Formats: sequence, C-alpha cells, structure tokens
Amino acid sequence: MKRFLLVSKYAFYPPHWKAFVEICGSYNVEGSIISESPPTLPDVHKQLGWIGPEEAKKEACSPQIFHVPEVGRRKQKAWFKKTLERINPDSIWIQQEPTDALTLSTLKYFRNNDCVNIVCSVCENIFKDGSWKKKFECRRLWPRLNGLLATAQTSIDGVREAGMPKTVPARTLVAGMEGPPESVSKLQIPVDLEHKRFVVGFAGRICEEKGWKVLLHALANLHDHCCVVLAGSGPQDQLLTDWIREKKLHDRVVPLGLLPKDKLWQFYHSVDCLVLPSLTLPRWKEQFGGVLADAMAMGVPIVGSDSGSIPEVVGPAGLIVPEGDVQALAAAIRRMDQEPELHRKFSQAGRRRFLEEFSIAAYAKKIATSLNLPHRATKSVAA
Repeated sequence: MKRFLLVSKYAFYPPHWKAFVEICGSYNVEGSIISESPPTLPDVHKQLGWIGPEEAKKEACSPQIFHVPEVGRRKQKAWFKKTLERINPDSIWIQQEPTDALTLSTLKYFRNNDCVNIVCSVCENIFKDGSWKKKFECRRLWPRLNGLLATAQTSIDGVREAGMPKTVPARTLVAGMEGPPESVSKLQIPVDLEHKRFVVGFAGRICEEKGWKVLLHALANLHDHCCVVLAGSGPQDQLLTDWIREKKLHDRVVPLGLLPKDKLWQFYHSVDCLVLPSLTLPRWKEQFGGVLADAMAMGVPIVGSDSGSIPEVVGPAGLIVPEGDVQALAAAIRRMDQEPELHRKFSQAGRRRFLEEFSIAAYAKKIATSLNLPHRATKSVAA
C-alpha cells in the first residue's frame, strides 16, 4: 500500500481534512499528517470550524498524526528528518504556499530523492519580496516539485514571476468547499418582501478590497424593489453603518454581521443573486472567493468583478464586470432581475460547476490525480 503524506498547518481545516479523508478512503494509500499548531484564521474561515486531533483519529482511515514541536530550529530540523524517515512517504501533498517554511523544509529533505512525488498548493497571487537568502532558497528547492495545485491561473502567474520554474507543471481550480446540508430553510431577512423584492446578497469581509461600496453605489442606479443584504464583518463595519444612516438606506440595505455556517447556507437560500465586487489593491487581489463556491452549491447566480481569480472561478455560473465599474455592476444586477431565463441558466450551471470543480470529491480527485495515486474500487467516504 502506498504511503500518502499531507504536510500542512491547515490540515485540520475542514475542506482540506475532508479531502484527505476522501483520498485515504478512495485510493489505495495509508495516510499520515505533519502539522503545526493551528494558525489564527480570519473570521470568515473560523465559521467552518476546526477538526480536533482526537476527532481526527476516530476516522476509519486512522491516520498517523505528527505535530511539529515548538523547539529551536536545530532540534526542529532533527525532528523533521526523523519523522519523514519514519513515515517514508511515496507521495506528498503540501497544503502550504511554495514560500512557506514547511514547504521548504520538506523539499530540502527530498532534494536528492526524486522517487517521492511532491505537489504543493498555490493560493497567493502576489508574492512579496523576501530577503535574498529566502529567494535563493526558493529557487534552489522549487525545481524539486513535481506539480503545483493552484486555485487559479493568477496564482500560477504570480509564483512564476517569483521564480517558480516553468518545468514544474501546474493545475488550476484545485480548491474544495463543503456543500450544503440536504435541507436548508430560508433565513428571516428583516426587509419587506411583500412586493416581490429582488434580494442581492453580499458575503465576505466588510473592507475596502471586497468592494461593498461599489455595490451600494450600484444600488442607487437600480429600481427601489432591489435591496442588498450583507453577511460579514470587518474593519469598515462602522463606515457601513454610517453610510446606511446618511443615505437613508435602512429599507434597502441590511447588514447581518458575521453568520455561522448553518445560517450562511440559509442566507444563500434567501437571496436572488450573489455579488462579489472585489477590488485589486497594490498588494492584494482576489485569490479564490470561497463564497463563490458556496453560491454555486446553492444554485445562486453570481455577479463578480474581474479582480484576480473571480472570472476563472465563476466560469459559466454568472456575469463578470470590470472592477470598480458602478454602471456595469448595476446593469448586470438588472439583467439578473429582469431576465428569468438567464437567471435559471446560471443557477443550473452553478450547481453543475460546484459538483464538477469544487466539491470535496472533485477536490480530492484532482489532488490524487496529480500524485498518480492508485484508485481503490470503493465507495467515496466524504460528502
């Protein structure tokens, strides 16, 4: 039986953990994990929870789990070497950025051993300039990779610009999200829905780069029966509250704050379309947009800006407009409202796209295929 290793400080983040379990259940492998102490997650990711190590050990695949000790660099290096020798993996999935210390430590150990198949994730699309020593280390070790698992082409472009060799093959749209429960009720939204209002949803951080201001400017160009409901929180919460008060938008704009995942599914079920009007900043552009996959899973049509990965992720499930273009955004929302056939087309396409590209089963299959793992003819174990 092949030995499969996941190296990630995010190993117990539900989408990655469930993909790992899916691989162990559907492919002829024996799974192990090397992880660090859980990182501090943004609020938008905290809502998915975290799989505890004790809970993880109860899985049928019974993975070996190793935690990197918080000791000095020399002792940590010795621990890493000893642990990798013990696991003796045939294939490694590194769910870290190529520049991360865990990635480089793994590549350093296998630098002169090309019998182990190693793939690494890439989510970042703008790589900050590091020290000359870090750049040298990356360029020395990156050729050892057998593949890149990127959320989108913009991530590949970014890491290539940072020095990733073109000889390392890359695959895009490698990301997974959990689907909704079988039965989802609608969220009670405090807006007047008596007159067939068209409800525009926004889910994400309330911050400059997510473009909520562009959305509210677009609302001013839409008929009064259109309203916006925002699920999320962030550094501009007070600015949003002030905006609603000053513009007298209480009957058209409803901030719900950060919602737990079960309520978020109800939120998606209650809106007519989801808008992600992200804006590219000098050191940031959209990497994936998990809310896009959520919306697709629920059959919610999407209107997105052309920031970063959004056009590639959305594909046939919605409309794309130039970022920051208020008039174009308003026109796209108006089409969603006034063209029921278009709305239905995007809804159906979104559901198909989620299952084929972003479900846990699809995510696991892409990883396993990249690692050439042998398939086991058994039923999938992850939803």
